Amino acid sequence: MANNLTPLSIKTLFEEEKIRYEIPIYQRDYAWTEPQIRQLILDIADYAKDKSNCNYYIGTLIVYERKDDYETIYETIDGQQRLTTLSIILNLLYNRNNDLDWFRGNILSFASRPKSTESLKLLSNLDKQSYDNPNMNIIQGYRDAEKALTQILKEKNLTEKDFVKYLANQVYILRVPVPRDTDLNHYFEIMNSRGEQLEKHEVLKAQCLKCLDVKDRVAFNKIWEAAANMERYIQYGFSKNERNAIFGGNEKDGNLWDVLDNNPEHVYENLHNSNEESESEESLEAIAKNDANISVKEEDNEDTNVRFNTVINFSNFLLHVLRIQTKTDIPLDDKRLLDLFKPYVKSDNPEANRQFVKEFGYNLLKMKFLYDKYIIKREFVGGNDRWSLKRVRIYEGKKRSYSYVGTFSDTSNPDIESEENREIIMLLSMFHVSTPTLVYKHWLNGALKWCFEQSEPITAKAYKEYLEKMAKAFLRDRFMSKSPLDYFDIIYKNSCNVQNVDDNLLNKDALNAGTAVENFIFNYLDYLLWQNFRTTKSAFNVIGDNEKLRNDSRIASFEFTFRSSVEHYYPQNPIEGPSYVIRNKKNLDSFGNLCLISNSKNSRLSNYMPLAKKEHYEQSENLDSIKQRIMMAYTEWDDGEKLMDKNGVNEILDHYKKMENVLLGKTIQGPISK
Repeated sequence: MANNLTPLSIKTLFEEEKIRYEIPIYQRDYAWTEPQIRQLILDIADYAKDKSNCNYYIGTLIVYERKDDYETIYETIDGQQRLTTLSIILNLLYNRNNDLDWFRGNILSFASRPKSTESLKLLSNLDKQSYDNPNMNIIQGYRDAEKALTQILKEKNLTEKDFVKYLANQVYILRVPVPRDTDLNHYFEIMNSRGEQLEKHEVLKAQCLKCLDVKDRVAFNKIWEAAANMERYIQYGFSKNERNAIFGGNEKDGNLWDVLDNNPEHVYENLHNSNEESESEESLEAIAKNDANISVKEEDNEDTNVRFNTVINFSNFLLHVLRIQTKTDIPLDDKRLLDLFKPYVKSDNPEANRQFVKEFGYNLLKMKFLYDKYIIKREFVGGNDRWSLKRVRIYEGKKRSYSYVGTFSDTSNPDIESEENREIIMLLSMFHVSTPTLVYKHWLNGALKWCFEQSEPITAKAYKEYLEKMAKAFLRDRFMSKSPLDYFDIIYKNSCNVQNVDDNLLNKDALNAGTAVENFIFNYLDYLLWQNFRTTKSAFNVIGDNEKLRNDSRIASFEFTFRSSVEHYYPQNPIEGPSYVIRNKKNLDSFGNLCLISNSKNSRLSNYMPLAKKEHYEQSENLDSIKQRIMMAYTEWDDGEKLMDKNGVNEILDHYKKMENVLLGKTIQGPISK
C-alpha cells in the first residue's frame, strides 16, 4: 500500500487492494451537477493537452483510517464530491472500452445510503442494467460526464486514449489521515466553518494598486469595491455626491444616475477625495481587504434587500473586462486570474503597467454599468423568481425614491414590460442556460463587447438583432460546422457574421448524435419556436391534436430553465420490455426523437413509452421544452420501420425535417411520407 503522506496517482488510488472509501452519514449525499463535472473534466483535459509534461494536483482527501479483518476503510471527511465524480468518470471510460485493467470499480460506499452505493455499482454497465429507484444524482452525473467528455475532447482535439493516460498517471490526489483520537463530528464542523483566505481577486486588486500613483489609488479602489458586488447595481457603490459627479441624467427624463461620464479623467478626478490621507505601500494589502480608511462609506441604503442574483462571479467578470480591453483570447477561467493579469500588472515597464491599470479601472466601471443594465439577472420578488432585464430609476425630491423598470421599457409606461424587453430576456436566458459553466460564457463576452463599443444610445432593436446574429453564428460556425470556429474568432474577428452560409456544407450529424447533441441547439430551437408561435405558427402544424397545440398558452409563457438531460421521446430501453426496443438505431438518436428536459423529469419517465410520457407532461403547469410539446401532438411515434400514423406519415422524420427547417431559417414543409 502506498504511503498515506504521498500524493497518489488516480491509477494508484483506484487499484489499491483491500481498500475502501466510505462516505459517513454526516456528509451530504452526492450533489455535483453538470457545471462542476464539466469543469473537472476540462481542467484535466487542459493539462493533458497543453501541459502533458506536468502533473496535475486535484486536491486532498481528508480521511479517518480504520481496519477490519478484510480491508482498510477510509472514512472520507473532505473530498467526497471529487472522489465520487472520479469514480463516475472512470466507470464511463471503462464502459467505453478504454485500457483500464487496473480499475477495480467500486471502491466507494455510502454509510446508511444503500441506494447511493448500489447506484455507483450500476455504472459499470449502465446501458445493460435495469434499476429500481436509483440515486438519480449519480446516474445523471454519469450522463453529464459522458456528454461533457465527448464535447471537451472534441474541442481540445485530444484523443480519449491520451486523456485516459494522463488521468491515470499524472493526476494526483493527496490522502491525508487525521489522528486516531480525532472527534470526527467536531472536526467536520470546524472544517465547514473555517475562515476564508484572501481571494485571488483581492490579491489582484493589491497588485493593481501598486501600479498606480497614490492619487489614483483612491479612485481605483472605489471603482473596484463598487463593481465587486455583482448582485448590486453599481450606482449604489458610491456616495450621493460621487454618483452626481460620474453618472448623469435627470429626474424629468426618468434616467437620473443612468448616464455614465465618458471621460475617464473626469471620473478619476471626481472620485479622488483630497481630504483623505494618502496611503503608503504597506497599506495596500489592507486596501485589498477593504479594511483601509479610504473604503467607501455607504450614504444610501436603498439596496439593502438583495433581490437580484448575478449570472457570473466577480473574478470571472474581471476576465471579461480584460478580454474586451486587450482584444486578446483571454481564457475565461478564474482559477488562472493572477497568471492572466500578470503580463499587464507585473511587467518590467512600470509606466505601461500604470497606464493599463488606470484604463482598466475606468473600463471596469463602464462594463459593470453596462452589465447591470443589459445583462439578465435572476430576480426574486413576492416569493417568485424570474429572469429580468432592468435598470434602476431614481427620483429626487424631498425624499429620494427608486424603482426597477425594464431596460427597454415604454417611456410612457415604464412599469409595463415591453415586448422588446421580453424578447431580449429570452435570448439572454437562452444563452445562459445553455452554458452553465463560467469558462464557457462566451455569449456574455460577446454581448458586453457589443454594448461597450456602441457610440450611440443602445436600442432594443439593435441589441436584439446582434444577439440573434450571435446565436445564428454559434449554430452555424460552431455547433453545426464541419470545421468549428473558435468563439473568439466568431465574436472578435468575424463580428458574429456567419461564415457557413451554405446549408449543404453544414454538419447535419451534429443533430443526430443522441445525448451528445449540444444543449445550445435545443435551446436556440426553442427560442425560434417561441418566436414562431407568436407570429405565423407555421411550425405548429402537425397531424394530431393540432388545434390544442396551437392554442396552448404554456408556449407563449415559456421561460428558459436549466435543462441538461437529453430525452429520447421513444425510449432507449422501453419499460414494456425487449420486444418494444426500437430496431432502427439511427431513428432512435435522430434529432426528431430528442428533446432537452430537466434531469428530474427524465429520470422519472425516461423508459416510458411516448403515450405514457404525454399523459404525464400534459398535466404540467409549465413546459420544459417547446419542441417536446410539438412532439407530443403527434398521434403515433414510430421507429421509422414498424408503424405509420393513419395518414402514412413517418412522424420522427416529419418532426426532424420541420425542426431542421426552423433552425436553418427555411420554409416549413408539410408532412413527410416514408
